[in-house]
Amino acid sequence: MAKILLTSSLLLAASSVFAQGKASEYTDADLVWKDDFNGKKLNTKDWNYEFHEPGWVNAELQSYDDSKKNTYLKDGCLVIQALKSKKKDGTSAYTSGRINTQGKHAFTYGRFEARLKVPKGMGFLPAFWMMPDDESYYGQWPKCGEIDIMEVMGQETNKLYGTLHFGEPHGMVQGTHILDKGNFADEFHTFAVEWEPGEIRWYCDGVNYKTAKDWFTKRPGFGEQTFPAPFDQPFYIIFNVAVGGSWVGYPDETTDFDPKKDDAKMFVDYVKVYQKKEYNENVEKPAKAPVVAKTDASGNMISNQKSAWEFLTAGGGVGSVESDGKNHAIKSTNEGSLEYSVQYVQAKVPLNQGYRYRYSFDAYADAKRTMITGISAPNNSYARRFGDVKVDLTTQKQHFSYEFNMIADSDPECRLEYNCGAQDSTATIYISNIRLEKIGEIDLSFGKKCLPDGNYVFNGNFQEGKNRLGSWEIDNKANAQISVTRDRARMLKVVSPKKAKNEDVIVRQTGIKLEKGKDYIVKFDAYSSKTTNILVKYGEVEQKIRVLQAKTDSKTKALIPGHYEWVYVPESDKEIDFQLLLGSDGATVCVDNVYVKENCVVINGDFDRGDSGWELYANESSKAKFDVVNGAAEVKIDNTGSMDWMIQLKQNGCLLEKGKIYKITLKAKSDLDRTIMLALQRDGAKDDNWYPYSNTLKFNVGKEFKEYSWQFTMGMESDPNVIFTISMGAVSGKPISQSHTVTIDSISVIEVQRNEKK
Repeated sequence: MAKILLTSSLLLAASSVFAQGKASEYTDADLVWKDDFNGKKLNTKDWNYEFHEPGWVNAELQSYDDSKKNTYLKDGCLVIQALKSKKKDGTSAYTSGRINTQGKHAFTYGRFEARLKVPKGMGFLPAFWMMPDDESYYGQWPKCGEIDIMEVMGQETNKLYGTLHFGEPHGMVQGTHILDKGNFADEFHTFAVEWEPGEIRWYCDGVNYKTAKDWFTKRPGFGEQTFPAPFDQPFYIIFNVAVGGSWVGYPDETTDFDPKKDDAKMFVDYVKVYQKKEYNENVEKPAKAPVVAKTDASGNMISNQKSAWEFLTAGGGVGSVESDGKNHAIKSTNEGSLEYSVQYVQAKVPLNQGYRYRYSFDAYADAKRTMITGISAPNNSYARRFGDVKVDLTTQKQHFSYEFNMIADSDPECRLEYNCGAQDSTATIYISNIRLEKIGEIDLSFGKKCLPDGNYVFNGNFQEGKNRLGSWEIDNKANAQISVTRDRARMLKVVSPKKAKNEDVIVRQTGIKLEKGKDYIVKFDAYSSKTTNILVKYGEVEQKIRVLQAKTDSKTKALIPGHYEWVYVPESDKEIDFQLLLGSDGATVCVDNVYVKENCVVINGDFDRGDSGWELYANESSKAKFDVVNGAAEVKIDNTGSMDWMIQLKQNGCLLEKGKIYKITLKAKSDLDRTIMLALQRDGAKDDNWYPYSNTLKFNVGKEFKEYSWQFTMGMESDPNVIFTISMGAVSGKPISQSHTVTIDSISVIEVQRNEKK
């Protein structure tokens, strides 16, 4: 069985006792790092201060800095204190502290424990949590993963939340623990998570109150990363106190920020990390139970039991419902501020991937008005499986019927919704004859196209599928040892016996469709235990590659692969097999980053290949979705969020070369007059440097298609990993909550000329 060996530079004695629930296997001998905060000031060899402006995440109010008034040590505790002050204009300003161990202490697996006391008051959100040391490895949040060990709302200090975030789409596992007596603000409690391959457990005062065994991560348009990703990489520790936010709510007149009191302070007595000497990473994702839909004799999947329905209000909505399970009267006395302020739902509606459904109902109202209906996925950030559809109601009963395809993964807990709030009416709505039924299967094999980064080779980084070899076919006549390395590089590794020939070990992908006359870059990285030859076959081409013996980086001691790259121009439209012939007489050959990609800055800019090459980033504070309709990109936006970057149509892996002049053109329109923004920018996932090589180009769009163009010179060093982004969040600081659609087409980035200096 494959195992990972963990080492540490610090081993400290401890006398903790772990107990209850699932008994901990960690002992004091497993302690590898701790901080008991007994010094006079925070040790910056262990900790970093974070600096962030208000609203950076979750619409929070505070700024984070390194002020000794916000973060300090006192009486053997770390103290993080939220403060409130008045600005010159009379409005309130908030500051707080956030510290982390990124780049100084990061751990893969173990027990992470802290004894602490939380602040109390409306709008406080203290947290003890973890993030990956290299957030770019699996992609930006939530794809990278997040482990929340402790969160307690300041207005509900007897209730603890432990949460796992992952995706994309954003998924989460959350457990709660409520104290029988006392609360987390008036006395110290011990919080811990035990993170092991394939299982993560949460503890409070020794009680194991939640266990997670199922998660995933993937990028839109790519395959799912091999389990237990993303929780198989080093994570660092964070402590902070947030003030306000979209989840916890905001301070009110009862919230006390008096620095002489303890209400706005989190006290941390210690933090400890325990690790076993080794962990078994040879784990598989638990098989999901089949999603089975219960139907009545007519095939209807919607329950007519009154108990299956739930009436909900939010955002000031007030109302009630009268129902016998089949006939429903939804009454409103206050429509509230949100479309779902008055909401009637049926949960646990199962939908199966690969099927077409018909959803129908009869409805009318006491007066002309609208309602919004849809089927959402609560376990996947309420993604829409159908809708939202605005339904025009009259005083006469009408029949409404809709059909949709279920393309997402099967889900047993979808939710049918009727949203009756914030639509300029409180007229009673009457609904009956509600049906949801399967009407056929759909073909999910759409044919092979390129990935969102333009690569026609799937899983070229060897991170997906069983044994990380998803999408690859293997022909192993030499009985070679074939695997994917377990270090961070995750390279394909072929260990050939003596006298093995190239053709004895073939790793291939079939059915790659390329177009006549286009330039395609073929490239990969490789090294060998000794200099040897391999073959690459595609179309009519057979390319011999001399792979050199691996060299070692003097600093990191990591093996340095060689880079191999050339251009291929098909003689006709063709479907090729891409083959790596890796048999080699007694050598070990490692291969990674396999690409076959069109040689241009931006691919599929006219969207005639659907969404190939493109993906939509929508921050959790925003709401948007992306489709290709009639050969153009349509981004339907319900809420922009508070920052310009919170909605982005983007393409990764674009190449800009130093000294060249480029021309950008596109066509765009919006059914709501607004400003959007374009940039060709550096990929800053690793270091937060998102420098816009093209500058940030803002432009106004309206109801008619208009062509826009710009020129810029690439003044920096050549960069093959540029991100092309069209930002549609709160550009120029203007959030938009009105639903609208931005349409984009004919995107082109072409080289005009090289800017030669004489």
